[in-house]
Amino acid sequence: MEEYNIEKASVGDFIGIRGTVKIENGEHIAIGRNHWVGQGLENIGSYLIIFGCGQCGASNTWNIYIGSDTSTTTTVGTTSLVSPIGTAPGTPPNSTSTSGIYYSSSTTPVVLTWIATWNAGTVSGTLGEAGLYLQYISALTNGAYATSTTALASRISAADGSFTSFTINTAAALTVTWTVSLVYA
Repeated sequence: MEEYNIEKASVGDFIGIRGTVKIENGEHIAIGRNHWVGQGLENIGSYLIIFGCGQCGASNTWNIYIGSDTSTTTTVGTTSLVSPIGTAPGTPPNSTSTSGIYYSSSTTPVVLTWIATWNAGTVSGTLGEAGLYLQYISALTNGAYATSTTALASRISAADGSFTSFTINTAAALTVTWTVSLVYA
C-alpha cells in the first residue's frame, strides 16, 4: 500500500472581507468591526459586479440604516434591523457618498467607503445597531443584468460587542463611515 504525504498546501481563489465602521455624533466617536451576515455572503458575487462596474451608479446602489436594538445578536440570514430608527426600514440619511479603489486586477484589493450623514435633529433615540444595504445585481436576463431588491450586506450591533450603544445627540449631525476591503489571494 502506497502512502502519499502532502508536503505543502496550496491555497488559491480566496477572498478575505475586512471592514470597519466609524460612528460620529458630536463628542461621541465609536469604531467597530463590520459583521457580514449570511445574506450578504450569499450574494457576494452580485456585489462584486457592482464594485467593478463603472456605469452602475455606485452611489445609487446602497444605503445605511440605523436601529435601536441592543440585545439581539446578528445571525446568519438577518435581512433587516430589528428595531429601525424611524419607519421601516428606517430613516435614510440626508446625504451619502461613496469612494474607494474599485476592482482593477486580481492583485488589487477592492476598498470601498460609504459615508452617510443624518443632519442634526433628523434622528433621535438610542443607537444600538447599523446596517449596510446594497442593491445587488442578479443573474443575466436576456443579456442584461436585472436589479434585485435591496438586501442587507452587513451589520454591526451592540449585541455583537462591536460598539457600545449610546443616545443620539440631536444637536449634532450623525455620520456613519463604513469601509470594506476585499483582499484577494
